Formats: sequence, structure tokens, C-alpha cells
Amino acid sequence: MSNITYQIIPFAFLFIILLFFLSLKKENNLKNKKSGIETVINKYDFYKFLESAEKKLLALRELYKQDLIEAKVYVNKTELIAKSIVKVTGKDISELITEKKNNIYTQLKNDIKHKAESIKLDSDKKNLDKLIDDVDKKIQTGINYER
Repeated sequence: MSNITYQIIPFAFLFIILLFFLSLKKENNLKNKKSGIETVINKYDFYKFLESAEKKLLALRELYKQDLIEAKVYVNKTELIAKSIVKVTGKDISELITEKKNNIYTQLKNDIKHKAESIKLDSDKKNLDKLIDDVDKKIQTGINYER
């Protein structure tokens, strides 16, 4: 009997150590997975998500305006929607707004610069043509005056 216990105890001890190391390795993987989670959403799903969030916010606003929900419920629900947007986008709503505003400003600046350059070119041609026409008219009036 003692012979069997001497054979089983080392294997049991090794088995327990093996389980311990496997459990440690599994925990490290879970930690890495939690810290490295990034949701990848295609544009179509992202736009659908934003549209649904916008519809929810509009519905909440209408319910609040009609006095069907209290202000506290309105604020809580809008905060929940804002948190879900932050989770998906990874950015705060105010960051998204400023980013979008800056994009609009840069697009407007580029459009204005492009139009200003095209107007300059067109106005220079028009001014030159007008100048030539004015000179021709002056010559014609001078010729007509001399007669």
C-alpha cells in the first residue's frame, strides 16, 4: 500500500502544479483580451447606430416636451445614449462635435479659396476685355468727334 502512495503522490503533486500554471496563463490571456478590445464596425453599421441613437434622442426630447417623462428620466436616458456612443466611437461627444465642426470649417475655407481664385481669374479677363472695349469706344468717339 505504501508503495502505491509513493507512486501517486509525485504525480498528484505534478498535476496540481500543472493546473496552477495553466490557470495563471489563462488569467494573463484574459487580461490581455480585456485591455486590447477594439470594436471594428463598418461604415454602414456605424451610420445605422448613429441614426438609431439620433432617433432615440429625438423621441426622448419629444416625450419630455409633452411632459410624458420627468427631467430626471430624460437626463438619465440621454446620458446612457451618450455613453453607448462613447463606447462605440471611443471619443466623447464634444470631441466628435468639434472634430466635425473643424472639418466643415476647413471644407468651407477650401471652397472659398477656390472660388476666390476662380473669380480673380475671371475678373481679370473681364477687366482686360472691358478695358479694350473702352479704348475702342474712346477711339470711335474721337474719330466721330473729329469728323
